[in-house]
Amino acid sequence: MYTYAIGALFFLGIWFVLFACVRKSRKPMLWASLALGHTGPISQYWHMRDYWSPIYMAKVQIGNWVFGIEDYIFAFAFAGLCSGIFDLLARKSGQKELLRFDPMGFIGAVLLGLACLLIMGALIGFLKVNSLHAIVAAFLMISAAIILVRRPKLITPAVKAAFIVAVVMWIFYRGFFLQLFPKIMSEWWDVGALSGMTLGGVPIEEVIWAWTAALFAGPAIRYCMGRSGDKKRMNNEIQDSN
Repeated sequence: MYTYAIGALFFLGIWFVLFACVRKSRKPMLWASLALGHTGPISQYWHMRDYWSPIYMAKVQIGNWVFGIEDYIFAFAFAGLCSGIFDLLARKSGQKELLRFDPMGFIGAVLLGLACLLIMGALIGFLKVNSLHAIVAAFLMISAAIILVRRPKLITPAVKAAFIVAVVMWIFYRGFFLQLFPKIMSEWWDVGALSGMTLGGVPIEEVIWAWTAALFAGPAIRYCMGRSGDKKRMNNEIQDSN
């Protein structure tokens, strides 16, 4: 009953550790978590049908849509983790610290998350693809076709952050979750949705999902809020010089 909660709290714990350690990345971490946390519960509308069936502490069901608070906790923590790691790498590469909250940029990040879900649903509905393949494709389409093409300076830190997050996901399964619950993959996951390929016992699909999700969630806030922040900073500098 508490298995999924334990997994979600693992990532929330990492979120708090990173939040405490990277002071200059705290704002984008929090903004990303709040902007993208909704994608967890909403995506379950499709994932519960053909990918996995976790057990919730308190299941919420609205028609065919089933989700739980664990979905939001995981998505909140995962999005912030991706954003924090990416922001740290971006600043080390010479990009400026994000200081100001931009309401329109925040809304833009929320809409990007919804766009991923819309593409996911369209691929499932029209092409009949598996929900995991659909969300991976959606992450890549948004990150590659919109974020990274329009902001090429984000490519290097985004790719590096994606690999780091993929390693974190592997460590989570290999060193923690599967140690506590060795039969969880056969109990929760739809075996037909998995290729059978593993990395040290961890399904490769979970690692690929983490990599593509981080490639999207990592740079999303800086893409949506960074330019407006730069413009405000430039305007202030011009006013000060006058």
